[in-house]
Amino acid sequence: MDYFERYRELIDDWAAFVAAAKRPLPTTIWANPLKITPEKLQNLMADSGIELTPVTWYPGAFRLPADVMPGLRWEFLAGLYQVQEEVALLPARLLEPQPGDRVLDMCAAPGNKTAQMGAMMANQGTLLANDRNGGRMRAARDVLNRIGLVNVTTLTWDGSSLPGEIGQFDKIMVDVPCTCEGTCRKDSSVLSRSSVGASLKIARIQTALLRKAVQLCRPGGRIVYATCTFAPEENELVVDAILREAGDGLRLRPSAVPGLVASPGLTEWQGKSLHPDLHHASRIWPHQNDTGGFFVAVLEKVGGERYSMDGDRMIQPGDSAADSLLAEVVERFGMDTAVFNQLAIIPWSKRGVYLVNRDQQLPTRPRLDAPGLFFMRTGQRYAKLTTAAAMLLGQHTTQNRIDLTAEQARAYLQRQTFAVLPGQTTTCTDTGYVVVCYHGYPLGLGVYHTLSGEVESHFPKACVRPDVQL
Repeated sequence: MDYFERYRELIDDWAAFVAAAKRPLPTTIWANPLKITPEKLQNLMADSGIELTPVTWYPGAFRLPADVMPGLRWEFLAGLYQVQEEVALLPARLLEPQPGDRVLDMCAAPGNKTAQMGAMMANQGTLLANDRNGGRMRAARDVLNRIGLVNVTTLTWDGSSLPGEIGQFDKIMVDVPCTCEGTCRKDSSVLSRSSVGASLKIARIQTALLRKAVQLCRPGGRIVYATCTFAPEENELVVDAILREAGDGLRLRPSAVPGLVASPGLTEWQGKSLHPDLHHASRIWPHQNDTGGFFVAVLEKVGGERYSMDGDRMIQPGDSAADSLLAEVVERFGMDTAVFNQLAIIPWSKRGVYLVNRDQQLPTRPRLDAPGLFFMRTGQRYAKLTTAAAMLLGQHTTQNRIDLTAEQARAYLQRQTFAVLPGQTTTCTDTGYVVVCYHGYPLGLGVYHTLSGEVESHFPKACVRPDVQL
């Protein structure tokens, strides 16, 4: 805690701050609105003896009891909720992405805020998720697939050098890499790496990212700049530099959220006067809401009309050959074709095809990693839905669907073959792929063998949890 002494004059209750920084961090989750309502999630967890405590300032978010391991529960594996530190919910809450918006997440990995925003947009519009780290972005796609997002497209690029051909955006999230001092309740080792020198070094990267965001934001659009550190060198000083560069073309907006206690941003630091509007920014100290530490500023680009993307710079979703695969899915699982009215298939790789929302506006440059949700594996004897597609669309199936008992669900999630009971296969037409569900919520895909009366689990190996909790 010695390093934090330099912030002592900024903190209203030093003793409370020190005590909070030493306590374990509460675990927070949010209900995935694409698959379940907050009320149904509460009831579902209550049936297992788990009481969820609502987060007062963020509807749909809950704190878990300290003894619950959220990543081991079947509800998590089914994509019914996402784990995300409470204060980290704030940037997307302030950005307010809406269905139909064109949104950029400049530093998206590990994907939590991207998933949060994609769900807030109701799987509509365009959300480009970028990060320079390819490995972290592959991990982020696992999160996006489990949540069931078709409106998110990923790319791996240095955010500060994104080309103008990417187009302009209504909303831009700039959750920059930082020294992470505010995460000390999760990982105390960050304090041993904190220094003014480290903050000054990374501030150059942060400034370049925010400058690029201003360039890519449409007039009248919104940018949220966020860090999980306390250092003014990475927070107010970065925003101050960009405000002075932009002059009248950029302004700060209030960032207060009802129910969340925060301190105003600094307008002076170590004798240096900063932009007076920085009091609109927010500093969240751990003791104020029993969370991690955070800084957030909301910027608005002044003036102008809404842009439109040029058609010749757009990837057009769907073609007749790919769309024919939808007919195969509809027939196999007895789905209403209306489910796909706002969806399209893009052939993207040798592995298979991807599912996207039709109103997504994707640029031809820079090179994209993958659009939407990996939908179906092709190039083999039988086309196969991915687990993510089965989890998203399984709620619409009327045939070749099996609802499991707790014992069967445990076997399925551990990738084991299990026998079905009389009456469970009344909707099954023949041997082949089936969507398996638990409590009515799709878990993924299996293969039903009519002769043996067994289901072969196709739950992904990477997702298997030997001690999964039901």
